[in-house]
Amino acid sequence: MKARYNRDFLVYQFGWTEETVMAAAGSTIKVTVGERVLFTVSPETNQNEITVMSFNNFVILSRSSSLKDSHIHDLYKDRVGIMEDGSIYMNNIQLCDAGLYHIITQYISENKPEKHSRFHLQVFEPVSKPNITAECLKDNITLSCFSSQGSEVTYSWETLPPCGNDSCVHLGQTMEIHLLPPSEPTSYVCAAQNPASRATSDPVVLGVCSTPRSPGSRWVLILCSVTATFCLIGIIMILCKTKKCVKITKKRSWNRVLNNQESTSYVCAAQNPVSRATSDPIDLGVCSTPRPTAETEST
Repeated sequence: MKARYNRDFLVYQFGWTEETVMAAAGSTIKVTVGERVLFTVSPETNQNEITVMSFNNFVILSRSSSLKDSHIHDLYKDRVGIMEDGSIYMNNIQLCDAGLYHIITQYISENKPEKHSRFHLQVFEPVSKPNITAECLKDNITLSCFSSQGSEVTYSWETLPPCGNDSCVHLGQTMEIHLLPPSEPTSYVCAAQNPASRATSDPVVLGVCSTPRSPGSRWVLILCSVTATFCLIGIIMILCKTKKCVKITKKRSWNRVLNNQESTSYVCAAQNPVSRATSDPIDLGVCSTPRPTAETEST
């Protein structure tokens, strides 16, 4: 059970400006860090009684109505007090205050049984605004949600715009989405919550993973292929020209032989861009064929 006193009443009566939660005996109370809790008890009026409050079997307050005196443990002196109607308050609730509280009321003037009031206090740290991260893997996107502050946080996802009349909801801290063909852009919002608070992230659009591939990488491949092709053609042309030059050299060498009557030795050289070799020398005397005359040439 969780109820709250009228704020104006508490400010007027006690000067309290913090949020105050009223705790009823026998209930579980969920509060947020920093709030004030008022443990309500209803002692008999005009009775001589002793009130003892313990937290997980550790006594933090005791009070005798006849002596108008209260004893508060040193660890709680600045945060715990008792009101005129017997209710006990605790200021500035912290996570370590979660647990079982037990208030015992003993009646001294009359033979009455003790009154036991138990309260189960659950304390939650407010969740902070969550952040979304996106991991793009081929045709899938993995969205992750994380809130840096908060206790017992649960996560859920909603779409913007909604699917039909309602938002498409997915539970869990992560969500995997399969990319579909281009359509109307969809945004996702992550909600982080616990029993005491709720916060939502900024929307993220699936377009974060739809960035087109850079045209530079494609042009690099094309240029490399074209360059390799031209290099191969150039090598082939060089080899062809080299062989042609060797043939011309051979032809010119034989022309010299025919036009030269002196005995001369010749050596043939064969080469390409990577090697060179020469033949054994040959003397023109090997050929005794006479030089053709002008009449023969004319015929």
